[in-house]
Amino acid sequence: MATPKEALTGASQTININSNAKASPANQGIGDTDNVTFQNNDHTDSATVTFLGAGANEFNYQGMNASTISVPAGGSVGPLVPNTPNVTVDYNVSVGNNNDGPFSIEVGSGPLEIDIVNVFGNTNLMYAAIPNNGTVFFKNETTGTATIAFTPADVLYDSNGNSVSQQTVNPQSSGAVLTGKGTNKNVSFSINVSVGLVMIRILARSSASDRLRSDRR
Repeated sequence: MATPKEALTGASQTININSNAKASPANQGIGDTDNVTFQNNDHTDSATVTFLGAGANEFNYQGMNASTISVPAGGSVGPLVPNTPNVTVDYNVSVGNNNDGPFSIEVGSGPLEIDIVNVFGNTNLMYAAIPNNGTVFFKNETTGTATIAFTPADVLYDSNGNSVSQQTVNPQSSGAVLTGKGTNKNVSFSINVSVGLVMIRILARSSASDRLRSDRR
């Protein structure tokens, strides 16, 4: 999902959270050495900010990695300092019974990482957000070859400016970085992982003689 990218405004950025669990700016850009503070504008309920996927530990708060932070009603938490330059981090917000997200923070000009975690094509992010003109790449953590299909094809583009409808990512490797183009566009993806069939012969000894006990696939 591509949403508008806000311009950098300084070394210290504030993200406001309202009673509906919406973050504003929804997609905040900060410099590699900048920091960010979350301000909860609901004066009744605390807000919970949960960083997602590979970006779960990308921010440091008071000397510790902050995968989840609680922002008191009417209060703020910060500054949060990025651990890694040039990365995009997604997060969800909950306030009372309301939940929203994902929202994103783009540190420098880095991409969002989406991990393919098993041979069924599941990913560590079911839904993802990048800023308008932001970037994303897929990391294949499986032993199979992943084929990713994108719909529609006019949202993500390769480094040569070509629209990408399909991308292949080899086992245990990362795909090329893709750039989202357009304003408030959504793109869906489906993943097929192909794994070769391996036959394993297991020899077991018996007390009487050596013999083939099983032939398992």
